[in-house]
Amino acid sequence: MITTYATRQVPQIIQVQKLAQVRSDVYRFCLQAMDKPTPAQYDWLNTRSCRATLKSLCEQFEVRMPGSLSLPLDFSAYESVYIACFDVGLPTPPVPLLSSHYNKREPVPATIHEHVLFYKRFGVTLAEGNIEPADHLSNELAFLIRLDELLLDGEIDPESIHQARLDFLCRHPHRWVPQALQTAQEKELPKWFIVLLRLMSHAIAEDVELTQSLLSDLHEKDNGIRS
Repeated sequence: MITTYATRQVPQIIQVQKLAQVRSDVYRFCLQAMDKPTPAQYDWLNTRSCRATLKSLCEQFEVRMPGSLSLPLDFSAYESVYIACFDVGLPTPPVPLLSSHYNKREPVPATIHEHVLFYKRFGVTLAEGNIEPADHLSNELAFLIRLDELLLDGEIDPESIHQARLDFLCRHPHRWVPQALQTAQEKELPKWFIVLLRLMSHAIAEDVELTQSLLSDLHEKDNGIRS
């Protein structure tokens, strides 16, 4: 069972290493649940452990979860629904999982290039066989997970990781995931996807708040040392 990193405690008492591990576990769950459909993923989505984890996360992130969440009866049907919601449509899918789709201020190539620059800065490259654009939700979540792995490794200055995390969150997932959620609700996508988008929206908002607090603490300590 995953324990949420959501907290109302004073940031000074938060153990950053524990936070990084728990937070990456939350994003791994979201990534696995919203990734491209595979038979193995479909089977996992129907397990008791997956449903129990989703219920626990919804409770801890204060996300309302319907009494029953059902998936299509077989993998082929689930795959078709997923594709119809997120991958195919004219002129676009109902709810594209791409940051560039929701960024009306910059051209698509600029948004994608900015993602690539974020990734390169921390030595992150798209996995072999990954055909999704750099600004796809799956790649954004994988990047956030990687930042926590680097934090746990302790080989990079934590402040630079926190600052990059905050910049990336605020410029991309924190900006567009809530918009995707709103569109999903308006277009009445299956409840399963709406719950997952809502969970991610809440988790990302908590991440932004907590990262801001961690940076503030570091700056205060630095100022205290210098004074």
